Amino acid sequence: MTHLPGGAFRGRTSLVSVAFPRSLTSISPHAFCGCSALSSVTLPAGLTSIGWHAFLRCSFLASVTLPLPDGLSIDDGAFFDCPLNDEAKAAVQAINFWAVRPSIDARGHATVPEGGTTIASSAFSDCSALASVTFPASLTSIGDTAFFNCSALSSVTLPAGLVSIGGSAFERCSFLASGHATLPEGLTTIASCAFSCCDSLVSVSLPASLVSIGDDAFEWCSSLVSVTFPAGLTSIGSCAFEGCSALASV
Repeated sequence: MTHLPGGAFRGRTSLVSVAFPRSLTSISPHAFCGCSALSSVTLPAGLTSIGWHAFLRCSFLASVTLPLPDGLSIDDGAFFDCPLNDEAKAAVQAINFWAVRPSIDARGHATVPEGGTTIASSAFSDCSALASVTFPASLTSIGDTAFFNCSALSSVTLPAGLVSIGGSAFERCSFLASGHATLPEGLTTIASCAFSCCDSLVSVSLPASLVSIGDDAFEWCSSLVSVTFPAGLTSIGSCAFEGCSALASV
């Protein structure tokens, strides 16, 4: 056997341990997702890839023994919501930082290290403890649903080099930008639903570099009263400001 299919053991809450064949080379997405009794895995030396969310929400998984990192790829989110011990977390993140959710300290703060250019899709989605984030100056893109439903996220300072904000990136961040949001010069794209349902957003200044605003980008931002559009904006998507009942100045 060389390939473990997607979802092969998904939701098997009674699964305690796994013996992998030496011939195994790939573990597909969601293969062990939700295996909440699985506490440790030792992966075979010939393994070359671990798929997206392969071990998502294995809520008891603390120990992971990886093969030598040369030739091994680990997709984003492969070990999201797993309580990996420090050794396992360091080994996984040495291959792909976004294979594990970044740590959130006791104050609800997370720091994305310098050098990274993107925030992975769903990186912090549904992290109800997240209150603030420090972004690296090197950041150029924020992935889809990166901060979806981070209900305690109160403020973000986006770096000057940011070019794109993905779909639903900050959707349902109900306390986000309590007041005014300034998006950085250089930003060209705000994707669909990027700031949808951000209830505390009152005003937003869009940079001169902005080219497009996606469908539903600011829908149901019920406190939004003013928006300043740049001269170079070429596209505003369908229902981009639907439900913005307080919007009085454009």
